[in-house]
Amino acid sequence: MVMLKYKYFAQPINNLGTNRTILYELLLRQWDERQQTWRIPATFEIAPTELIQLLDCAIQELNNHHVSINLTARQFANPDFQAAISHYVQTHLLPRELTVELVATPELSELQQLSVGYRAAGILLAFDDVGSDNLFQQIKMMLPYVNTVKFALQNMRPLGTPTTDAIVSTLKFWFDKAEEQQMLFTFEGIESAADVQLANHLGITRGQGYYFAKPQLPATFMA
Repeated sequence: MVMLKYKYFAQPINNLGTNRTILYELLLRQWDERQQTWRIPATFEIAPTELIQLLDCAIQELNNHHVSINLTARQFANPDFQAAISHYVQTHLLPRELTVELVATPELSELQQLSVGYRAAGILLAFDDVGSDNLFQQIKMMLPYVNTVKFALQNMRPLGTPTTDAIVSTLKFWFDKAEEQQMLFTFEGIESAADVQLANHLGITRGQGYYFAKPQLPATFMA
């Protein structure tokens, strides 16, 4: 039986005014022995001990220990994950250096209960893909329990195509909601200088995308 090999790749989230990296999103990759390349894994359901090992390895290779990781809804609700991640943060990181991103949102009652433990450990919580996968009417009651929302432009338009007025309107809606609730907001999927100009026009200060860097091995950013 072939042993699976995983590694976290890193993609910077930058301050759009200074172009300095605020944090890195860590993205899980799996080694494809046949193709001799790293690829998106068939499953993200790895064990908490393995996740912590991969997280620690990535952080040791980065020049900035502010990072985010993605958890599935099942991992987020698993007490073993919460305990392992909380212990790691409390023994290896400073409060607010780790953000847990959720694409699939839990039920409101579950989030209310679980967020207490994560946030007590100094872990920030984020909802990914707002405006596309996560619509406002579905998650509006959950927003007080998270710190950050991420708007993924790549989910709203095909690669290399113009940004429509409808997309700009949705982007502005979510940025305004984040501002109203004093949440952090990340504009994800930036591909061009025009996307940066759009962010600047709206007052958005945090950006992520291929315009800055594709996901790469963490040691790449130490250069």
